Amino acid sequence: MAALSVLGRILPKQASPEVPGPPCIEVAVLDGLRLSLNGAPVILNNRKARAMLAYLALEGGAPVSREQLAGLFWGEAPERQARNSLRQSVFELRDALQQRGCQALVAGRDSLALSPGSLALDIDAVLAAIGAGVPPTAGAALGRADRMLAGYEDLSPLFRDWVGATRIAVQSRLQRALEGAFADEAAPRRTRRAMAEALLRLDPTHEDACRTVMRLAAEDGEIGVALRSYAALYEVLGAEFDQEPSVATQRLVAEIKRGETELPVPPALGPAPLPAEPLRDRRRALTAEDAPVVAVLPFRVLGGGAEPDYLAEGIVEDIVHLLAGLREPVVISASSTRRFQDVAPDDLTRLAELLGADYLVTGSVRLRGEVARLVVELAEASQGAVLWSRVIEVAPSALFEAQAQIAAGIANALVPCLNQAELRATRRRAPEDLGAYHLMLRARASMFEFTVGPFEEAGVLLERARARDPDYAPIYASMIEWRCYRIFQGWSPDREADIRALEEAAKAALSRDPGHARALALYGHNRTIIGHHYDEALGLLDRAVASGPNDAETLIWTVPTLAYVGRGEEAVGRARRAIALSPQDPLMFRYEHFLSIAHYAAGDLEAAARIGLAAAARHPNFTSNLRMTVAALAGLGRLAEAAPLVERLMALQPALRVGQSLPRYAFRDGALRERHARWLRLAGVPG
Repeated sequence: MAALSVLGRILPKQASPEVPGPPCIEVAVLDGLRLSLNGAPVILNNRKARAMLAYLALEGGAPVSREQLAGLFWGEAPERQARNSLRQSVFELRDALQQRGCQALVAGRDSLALSPGSLALDIDAVLAAIGAGVPPTAGAALGRADRMLAGYEDLSPLFRDWVGATRIAVQSRLQRALEGAFADEAAPRRTRRAMAEALLRLDPTHEDACRTVMRLAAEDGEIGVALRSYAALYEVLGAEFDQEPSVATQRLVAEIKRGETELPVPPALGPAPLPAEPLRDRRRALTAEDAPVVAVLPFRVLGGGAEPDYLAEGIVEDIVHLLAGLREPVVISASSTRRFQDVAPDDLTRLAELLGADYLVTGSVRLRGEVARLVVELAEASQGAVLWSRVIEVAPSALFEAQAQIAAGIANALVPCLNQAELRATRRRAPEDLGAYHLMLRARASMFEFTVGPFEEAGVLLERARARDPDYAPIYASMIEWRCYRIFQGWSPDREADIRALEEAAKAALSRDPGHARALALYGHNRTIIGHHYDEALGLLDRAVASGPNDAETLIWTVPTLAYVGRGEEAVGRARRAIALSPQDPLMFRYEHFLSIAHYAAGDLEAAARIGLAAAARHPNFTSNLRMTVAALAGLGRLAEAAPLVERLMALQPALRVGQSLPRYAFRDGALRERHARWLRLAGVPG
């Protein structure tokens, strides 16, 4: 077979044959490979067929000769065998598309191509957005472009070489686009900074991007952000190249520490008086109109020098960032509250009114010898009643490193407390008087009773919430969760209909908010436990963690899939981190159950049983936990302890039969599925 050289043909844009294009094939190659058609995943088990579609997409859909494709994927096989293998892969690819009514694959006698207008490639979308001044979001896969087509390098030596060269070319294109975007001084400052931050996710050693972030953040008064950016650069340069940042970068960090980079405050602002008019921002499209608003005020520094000042500011910025990522509650930007450093306590209620805030978060940092002491409070704004407070002590030397963890712990504790306060405030109001956010809160409270009547009422409330605000993504995320429990509590009157509704809710959530971490995590979890689509689930869960790396709710939903695919120890670590971030979570029974699953998969039946029993004591109606716990107890030979749990389980789920459920058990390892079934029968669950 003729030698094939692909390294010189990286991402050319050529015309394809004029064949009708829709429906649209979506090809996502950044951080692995995902194929979908009009939003629905394309099921195609032939890895070379999947990679072939990605190759055609990266070649711009232009015609590629069959000889070239055969050489690329089967270059070491005899020519006849290579052509037969190619023919079979083309057949499977075309069949998978045509089953969805898609005729986009143009298969000629001597070449393959994609019809014009039929292709949406994630790289093109990112580049187009950058060109339009829209920075990639923090949860996007941009920062993992070096993993493009990861998992497909083993298809053939020549394809591996092509993937390596294409990664370099793609990263270069993304880098040039971002460099041009953050260097454009005519662009808004916020946009320039976001572009530079995106480039640092792509290349953490890019000093020009780091200096841009440092300078713009410092000029905006965000000294903590500026210095953390420098610290991250210093660490990665030392680890990867054993060198320090350049003189220019070190000079800039010195200027920032001396306070020489902040923009002058316009004289009209004065010494931060209370605003004359309300500053409440307009609601974003993804925010429910009745969602509560939180203002995180600057923490007061009660002792020490300059270091606690910027560290306190950095903690506030991190809290705001984490709350903003959750989409609810609404959090006022740090730039809107930064001016109110020294507002007197008597003015806080007035300030909250003018900011449009329902709740205020205040705090202080004090150095006392070898201890830095942080005090944080959440207060209801109109009356000033303290709803939650926390005291955190840490060594001053560790404060910088602990900053992000401290902020994450505060944010994860604030949200459940605030939700409980909002729920109490709406208990006496009729559902027809509630907005979408409060209907959703009421639904979640009923859902987690895990008794049939209130649970079904939760579904009705969620439908009302959707009718009130059909664009509010968190409602659809709650619908995913409700459908999941309805199926696996054994209460679904039509399992297939509920599965379809769950899929529709997931697509609705992600179409309205593609970076919604909790929706991504919930959808990934259900792709595992309903369809056993492990690779797709792991991709969704990776996106969820990238979007919400410090959200306990997001992290905990990733645990079962890690356990079921054989990554038990990793699952244990992930669950423990989620619990550490939200140790007082009102739904701790669910966190404990997922940790129990992780231990069970890792082979620690003693820990699985102990933690499962603790979860059952917190909530005896959670059938998923009962099933896992009785299996762990049976595996340990503790059948007497399992008996009352089995009795409770069968009262809640009387139609449960091990044999009927066996194909649905989510363990990827068939032997583990069989063992799990055997232990359930041993515990007394009907076979």
